[in-house]
Amino acid sequence: MRVFTDKKSGEQYVEIPTRAPAKMQIYAKTLAFAGGKSLKVMFREAAERFFKDEPWKQGLAWRPTKGLTTTLKDTVGQKEATGWMQVNMRFPVEIGNELERLAVEQNVSLSSLCYTMLYWWTWWVYPPASERARREAFLRKNG
Repeated sequence: MRVFTDKKSGEQYVEIPTRAPAKMQIYAKTLAFAGGKSLKVMFREAAERFFKDEPWKQGLAWRPTKGLTTTLKDTVGQKEATGWMQVNMRFPVEIGNELERLAVEQNVSLSSLCYTMLYWWTWWVYPPASERARREAFLRKNG
């Protein structure tokens, strides 16, 4: 966790690196834009709600991150992109400390905790239209 001072506000923030599927990060940027917010503000709101809702206590499993590349099977030294990208999440210092405390308490890496939070935010709290339609169709069929 890197601590830095925001040049505009003068406030201290932490930057927590994680990885996420590129499509998920693009969707997160779209959510922030649609809400008229920066990613930093949206990540703060996601973390605050994550602490409030405690979805890990309701069955949300901690999700491991993947590497940016993977070695191709039966080849030496050849790598292939996984479709994941690095995401540097920025939070006020207090939230960063709380995330770190939760990671230690839950025995998961801070990177996995942040990815799980992003997954929860983009797939459960604000699911894409295609996922909402799939869920609605499932409920109509299975009542």
